[in-house]
Amino acid sequence: MGSSGTGSFGNYKPDYMNNKKNAGQGQGQGQGIKGIASGGEIECPDDIAMIILEDVAISEYYNNHHAVPQKGESVYLDSHISNGRLVVRSTNTQEIIGNLPTKYNYLITCLQNGVNYNGAVVYSDVQKIPSVVVTLHA
Repeated sequence: MGSSGTGSFGNYKPDYMNNKKNAGQGQGQGQGIKGIASGGEIECPDDIAMIILEDVAISEYYNNHHAVPQKGESVYLDSHISNGRLVVRSTNTQEIIGNLPTKYNYLITCLQNGVNYNGAVVYSDVQKIPSVVVTLHA
């Protein structure tokens, strides 16, 4: 059995929004998700570290090069949806490297509000299953 939904990004709320009891509480240092703004709107994170991309083996980049991008290669989060998914592209070739996991679908709101995410490949490997991990910065 599968899951069902509306097919839109509007019905997805990240885990931290489902637990409103803890929203906006606590202390700490560093960067990341800033919390929930008044009115329940999502504030866009400054940094998103160690994102394991999905569908790398069937990506445009892998199909064209039979390889994955090397550590340090510049990437960006495309502001356009591709086949219903948010995608990360190589800055050098403009090819799709992989899909962002769906838990990051809330970033579509950030992109629509003009926030751009750029970053780099922090890990890649082609043994057994091609894989790419990226870090993105607003």
